[in-house]
Amino acid sequence: MKRLVLMRHAKTEGHHPDGDRARELTPRGREDAAAVGDELADMGLQHAMVSTAVRTRQTFEATGLAIPAEFQEVFYTDGPETMLQRISETEEDVTGLLVIAHEPVIPRLAAQLGYASDKSESDALLCSFPPASFVEFTFEGEWADLEPDNLEHLSLQRVERPAKH
Repeated sequence: MKRLVLMRHAKTEGHHPDGDRARELTPRGREDAAAVGDELADMGLQHAMVSTAVRTRQTFEATGLAIPAEFQEVFYTDGPETMLQRISETEEDVTGLLVIAHEPVIPRLAAQLGYASDKSESDALLCSFPPASFVEFTFEGEWADLEPDNLEHLSLQRVERPAKH
């Protein structure tokens, strides 16, 4: 069984003199990311894919998860299709993957996956995805099976994400 966790970065400062990419976590954002890290610690995550923005890197660091991470520019610049493509390229020996990126791409991908497993949950995922929240999907199959036109054939299971911190 594969486990995919999609997470939005934790709470950030409103602006940064060096632009959006340089925005940093607030103290509360660091606390929230650490709390999420505690929840994620027992999920068997083995690898992370993280946007290159400062706030997503800091979110990953604050989770305290001792797993390898790859930092990908496309998780900052591109949409859910590219993100799904990169996820589908994950090594098959990885059974637990964490992805940390931004709104609107994380909620959009979560809604797409949620629609495949439970059409009624799709809107909720798209409409409310606060900072430091996550959603977990499990499925039987290979990462390469995660193709936009193939999602309905997978047994995706949506697991409730934690309440707002």
